[in-house]
Amino acid sequence: MADLKNNKKFIDWFANKWKPHHDLNTYSGWKLMSKITPEDQILDIGCGYNVFKKHLGDRIYGIDITNPNADSVISWEEYIPHKEFNVFFVLGSINFVSEEFVNEQIAKISKYAKPGSRIYWRQNPGIPGRGCGGVGKYDTPVFNWSFEYNEKLSKQNGFKVVDLKWELRQRRIYAEWIKLW
Repeated sequence: MADLKNNKKFIDWFANKWKPHHDLNTYSGWKLMSKITPEDQILDIGCGYNVFKKHLGDRIYGIDITNPNADSVISWEEYIPHKEFNVFFVLGSINFVSEEFVNEQIAKISKYAKPGSRIYWRQNPGIPGRGCGGVGKYDTPVFNWSFEYNEKLSKQNGFKVVDLKWELRQRRIYAEWIKLW
């Protein structure tokens, strides 16, 4: 597995420069709140500033590799879930390195997800982020998500894509997956 936590430029970018823009995302921003039921237990992988916490309280647990607002400052690769989660927010965090690395991260979600669990995604289709300047800014390739990769990687990991569309303002892909087996 790639070791993003030891990439100093990557960590510096997300610790000191990146800011959330949930208001700009039609589907993967605040609208996600309407998808959550009172019974849901949510793991926010790469939660950043952990902005959903004030609305969902202890039903959401945020992990982030750099941000001290997370419930745990830890990488997804190192984190071992401390309880069962049936919803996973992956809003821009599994977007880096290679198909192999992305698939390893998805396989880990699959390991902890039970049938019926849901993933809500914001994915980067290989477009450098606002102001990041692409690879040179943090020396980490951006994975080229596509509708085809959603179908392929979801099936490989026991999920089914139930919604897939463009987040036009942010030039990102919004996806919803449900765990089948």
